Amino acid sequence: MKTKKPIIELIISLGSNIAPRFEHLQEAVVLIKKKIGTVHASSFIYETPAWGFISTPFLNACITIKTSLNTKNALIVLQEIEKDLGRKPKIGPAYEARPIDLDILFSSEGIFNYESLTVPHPLLHERKFVLIPLLDIAPNYAHPLLHKTTQQLLKTCHDSSEITPTKHQLT
Repeated sequence: MKTKKPIIELIISLGSNIAPRFEHLQEAVVLIKKKIGTVHASSFIYETPAWGFISTPFLNACITIKTSLNTKNALIVLQEIEKDLGRKPKIGPAYEARPIDLDILFSSEGIFNYESLTVPHPLLHERKFVLIPLLDIAPNYAHPLLHKTTQQLLKTCHDSSEITPTKHQLT
């Protein structure tokens, strides 16, 4: 008798600030569907300033996916997708421009703190470019460590960045 793998829900943040930004986001979603699982919700896309460094603006969005991969294996595949879409290995501790950035924000598997992966993402509550798209798809999702919903986290976020909605949504 086959044992059925559990279905894991992940919430992922996507960002791109190297042209063609929208196409990079859309290609990432296509590859996520092909290699990881089913996309169940997607936010609108927002234009946001670079955070922590000076560069061209980003396009940012969030998606929820359901997968039979565990969180750690999903991370490995997300990193392969980043590489396939032209992301270069990070040099040094500073942030830098990138064609695609894929971060696991939350996992239904719970809390992780490994060298290569921390879930929930440790800085998501400080970044409007994550919280605003997250609000589109998970306004009442409770952060398992901070015990606040996305709405509450956004109200207490000190990030003063200007976040501009676009008319686009990932498909």
